[in-house]
Amino acid sequence: MSTRLVDRRLAGARPHSGWMGWALILLFFQVGCATSMPMGGGLGSYGYRPLIPRGATGSPPTRGVPPTSLRASGAEEVVSAQGEPERTLGPEEGEVPREEEKRERARQVERERAAALVEAAQREGRDAEAARETEAERALARVVGQCSGVEEVGTALFFAFWVEGGALTPVGYQQEGGSGRVGRPVDAEELARVLRRVFTGYMGHRTGEVVLKLRREEARWAVDYDATRQGSRPAEARTFPVRTQGTPADTFLAFHEAASKWTSAVQVPAGGAARVELEVQLENGRLAGWRLREVQRTREGPGGGPQALSSEVASHLVQALLPFTEGLGTRTVHVVLRAEHRLGEARARGRVESVVVERAAQPPGPSWYLSMHEATLLRWREGVVEGSAWLAQRGVEELALMVVGSIIAHGLGFFATEGLEWVTRALGREPEIAARWLSTALNRLSAEERATFKQLWQKVALEGEQALSRSERKTLRGLFVRLEEAIQEPLNGTLKDTLRQEARKYYAELYPQLAKRLAQLKGELPIHRINFLWGRFRMARPNPTADEVRRAAEIIDRQFEPWYHHVDHPSGLLKTADEAREAALSELRGRFPGLE
Repeated sequence: MSTRLVDRRLAGARPHSGWMGWALILLFFQVGCATSMPMGGGLGSYGYRPLIPRGATGSPPTRGVPPTSLRASGAEEVVSAQGEPERTLGPEEGEVPREEEKRERARQVERERAAALVEAAQREGRDAEAARETEAERALARVVGQCSGVEEVGTALFFAFWVEGGALTPVGYQQEGGSGRVGRPVDAEELARVLRRVFTGYMGHRTGEVVLKLRREEARWAVDYDATRQGSRPAEARTFPVRTQGTPADTFLAFHEAASKWTSAVQVPAGGAARVELEVQLENGRLAGWRLREVQRTREGPGGGPQALSSEVASHLVQALLPFTEGLGTRTVHVVLRAEHRLGEARARGRVESVVVERAAQPPGPSWYLSMHEATLLRWREGVVEGSAWLAQRGVEELALMVVGSIIAHGLGFFATEGLEWVTRALGREPEIAARWLSTALNRLSAEERATFKQLWQKVALEGEQALSRSERKTLRGLFVRLEEAIQEPLNGTLKDTLRQEARKYYAELYPQLAKRLAQLKGELPIHRINFLWGRFRMARPNPTADEVRRAAEIIDRQFEPWYHHVDHPSGLLKTADEAREAALSELRGRFPGLE
C-alpha cells in the first residue's frame, strides 16, 4: 500500500451531498496511484535520510517531521511516487489535526500492525515462562564459565546486562586484577545457586540496566548487583527471552578460528607486558569482521625475543565475546586485553580486561521496526525450519515491515548498487513511511519476482547479508534495480484498482469513523470536478516535473480548500464549486501555456 494515504487535500462540489465523503474518495483515487511514474526534473523538497548502519558515525534515524513535499489534491496518474502527505481529515468530522498528530496516527497504525506480528512470533507454540528460565540459565552458565578460570584472590568481575521482558542482553564486561595470591578451589554449584536466585528472582522481572559484581575470595565468590545506573535503552537490547541453550556450533567455531588468528598476531616482550585493543563487528548473533586496532607495550622486559600468547588466551577471549552475540543488529564491540610474559615460561599469559559495545546515539525506547526484526530472529534462534516456515506465511505488508526492520538494524550495503536512486531514497525515510511505500511498490513486481525477493530476504533477515552467495546477492540487487524501474512505469488498470482497494482499507485503519461515513454516502459522492482540472493539466503536461505538479496542486487547493474536511456545504461561502473550478482553470491556463 502507499505511503501517501493520509494527507492529500481533497475537494467537493455541491451542498448536502457529502463533502467529506467526496474528499475521502478523491483521496482513495489519488493514493491508489501513489507509486506511479516519478515526474521529470529534480526531487524538489522530497528530502531523504541516508541509510546509516547501527554503530557507525552519523545521525541516527529520527522520528521527527520530514520535509514538506509534493501535494496533488485531485491528481490521479500524475501523482509522484515520492510525495509526502501534508493534510488529512481529522478524527471527527470537520476537524483538522496538527501535522504531528496526523503523523503519529500513521505511526500508530504501523506500530499496531507490527505488534500483532511480534506477538504472534512470541507466542505461537512458545511457553513464555520456560523461555525466561532458559534465558536465565544460559546467562548463568556463561557467568559461571568466566569465573571458573579465575584463581587470584581479590579479582573482581563486572557483568552489565540490559534486562527487559525476561531477556538478558549483555552490554559490558570488565575484570579488575587481584592480589596475585591464588585462592582455594570454589564450589561452582554453590555459585550457580546464588546467581540463579539473582537472575530469576530479581533480574528476570525488571526493565533496565543491572550490573553483577563478583569478587573472588579465598574459597568462594561474593555476589552483589547494582540496578541504580541511569542509562537509555541500548539499540541492541532484546525484549524476548530465547528458549535455546548454548551457542550454535558454527558461531562458536567462527569465533574460535578468529580468536586464534588474533592472538597469533600479538607478541609480548620477553619478561614484559602489553595492552591489546581489538574491534569486533557483530551482525545479530554472527561474527561479521574484526580488526586488531593497537598493541601497546606497557612494560619492557630484560631482553630477548618477543613471546607469543598461549592458546588459552584465545579460549578466554571467545568465552568473553560469545555472550555479546545475544544482541540485535550491526554493532562494534571494543575489546581490551592485557598480556604479560613471565621469565621462564614458554608463552605469554593474557586476560580480557574489558568488553564494551560501541554504538551511536539512539532515540530512547524500543521501536516497532526493531521489534519486528527481533521477532524474525526469534524464530531463527529457536529453530531454522520453524523460523523459515513462519516467514513464508507472511504477506506483502509483513514483508515490507520485515525489510525495513532489517535495513535499520543492518544498514545493508547493497543499497549502494549502481542504478538505485528512488528506492534508496524512499527506504531511507521515516520507518513508517518506508514500510508503507515498500508494501505498495512491491505490487509493481510480478508474482514470481515477489516470491524470489521474499525468499532471498528471508535469508538476509535470518542470517545476515553475508550469508548470501555471490549469485544470490546479485539476484537480490537485480530485484531492487527491477523495483527501481517498475516504480517509474505507468500503472495499468488492474494495479490501479488493487492499490485503490488497499488505500481504502488502510484509510479505514487510520480513521475508522470517517471510513464508516464514506461507506454510508456511497453513490452520493460527486468526484469529477477536480479530476477534470487534472485531466486538462495532464493533456498540457504529459511529462510534468515535480515542481509543475506542486504548483498545479497549490492552485487547485487555493480554490477548493473551503470545501475540504466538510460533510456539508461550508456555511457563509459565497462562491459555488463550479465557480471554484472555473477560477482554478483560469489560473492554470495562466500558469501553464497550452492548457485548454
